[in-house]
Amino acid sequence: MAIEADGDGFELSKRGHRHSFLFWRTLSRPLPRPTPTFDQVAGTAASQEWRRTDPWGIAMSIAQKHSPSDWVAAFTSGLYAPVNREVTGPPVAVIGEIPRNLNGIFVQNTPNPAFAPNPGHSWFDGDGMVHGVQFEDGKATYRNRYVRTKGLDDDIAAGKASYSGSLALPGQGPRHKNVANTDLVHHNGRLLALWWEGGEPYELSLPDLKTIGTYDYNGTLNIGMTSHVKLDPATGELHFISWGTRRPYLSVGVADATGRIARVTPVELPGPRVQHDVALSNRYVGVFDFPLMIDMNRAEALGFVLNDAKPARIGLVDRRDESAPVRWFEIKPCFMWHLMCAWDEGDDFVLLGARLDGATRVDARGQVHDDRPMVDGEHRFDSQLYQWRLNTRDGTVREGVVDDLYIEFPRVNDAFICSGARFGYAGAIQMSARTLKAEGLAKFDLKTGRREQLRLPRGHFSNEPCFAAADASTSEDDGYVLSFVSNEAEATSELWIEAAQDFTKGPVARIKLPQRVPAGFHTRWIPAAALR
Repeated sequence: MAIEADGDGFELSKRGHRHSFLFWRTLSRPLPRPTPTFDQVAGTAASQEWRRTDPWGIAMSIAQKHSPSDWVAAFTSGLYAPVNREVTGPPVAVIGEIPRNLNGIFVQNTPNPAFAPNPGHSWFDGDGMVHGVQFEDGKATYRNRYVRTKGLDDDIAAGKASYSGSLALPGQGPRHKNVANTDLVHHNGRLLALWWEGGEPYELSLPDLKTIGTYDYNGTLNIGMTSHVKLDPATGELHFISWGTRRPYLSVGVADATGRIARVTPVELPGPRVQHDVALSNRYVGVFDFPLMIDMNRAEALGFVLNDAKPARIGLVDRRDESAPVRWFEIKPCFMWHLMCAWDEGDDFVLLGARLDGATRVDARGQVHDDRPMVDGEHRFDSQLYQWRLNTRDGTVREGVVDDLYIEFPRVNDAFICSGARFGYAGAIQMSARTLKAEGLAKFDLKTGRREQLRLPRGHFSNEPCFAAADASTSEDDGYVLSFVSNEAEATSELWIEAAQDFTKGPVARIKLPQRVPAGFHTRWIPAAALR
């Protein structure tokens, strides 16, 4: 089965015969038996116009009836429109020169729904698709692959989306699936794709990104592994959380360097809480009790509300003393999707992250706030770089804004994730946008407070930045900052490479990709030595 592009869509050619399909026709008419292959389904789903604007055409007007209203369209079109071709190939062009001391693979996980969504669809629900650019001696190769989860295989067999979205009301179909679309981590020689709500990770091959299957840490993983795991580069331990609607509502797990779960620590919370990230220092694992609640009173879909009448807390789990109780520190009410880093400093546990003051469109008093970018019409983004200092000797807390720039997707050099990073990187959010868009990149000197900012051309938007150490690097910021950058009007994407030590000069190389990369989630750099 070959897939070839033409002006109207993709054609499936078999034994010399050609049949052209527009994607919406696959929604209105049953696919032939036997069960279609993935290439057949993906091939019918990808016209040029489909990739640029409204991927589901008539079907989208049906999906919008399920709410959150036009937010479904907002996050399945434009920058967020899915792509359904799996491509391997060289760049279309390179502006500048790819550094020869940059060898490895850069990968990003993205939500990429393969079929028109069912009720309650959220941006977070799209099927996982990993985009990667491999570097070898100054040359680059692009490839992208779906994460072939069980849920995606079910959809392919059915010829349509067979699960409801995460915002669906009870009774609107089978609960949403583990889409493995959120984060990536390279641990114990394996690249794992992770989902923010937990579940088993999916292992992908390197460098071709094909799905091997679920990975249960040699039969020892008995709880879900939530995205945003933290890898201690000194010990090889992977720290993660698992959360849910049953007591204890939160657990902290540790996978050792040999590929086995070493321990699981239950963390009692007052009730179910939305969780996303976890912090790590050399001494502690930092967990969160943020008052972000599910709102069951919506008529059209599940919703969220930040109840700022309830306290927010940070809990410290002792990495050295398994018998020590979790120690809680009360902080100002807030929420945080993503942290930057943490470290120990004397008696202080220091944590940096992108703190949200008003994290939901509807607050606890029923007031509506439409003044900031949003995701799904629910999650409001006013995140700024913020620091908490928790004194483990006297129990006091000091907290405050580090920089007034609105940011998201903060990162550091992963080699310093738990030991005291000096430099941090993040996307600079366009606050006039309706949806979450990064109009530039920022570098923060966490010691001096200095901020450097790289502004993108008008109409260009970046994804999460990722630091990649140069071969034989000699200092924390001796390397490059990588990020996919998309031209929204032209529906094209590039990979930008910026020298971290000369950040505002602009990219040393812009790699024009053979396919657009939709706005997505999290990135990872894997050096060439780890690929051998």
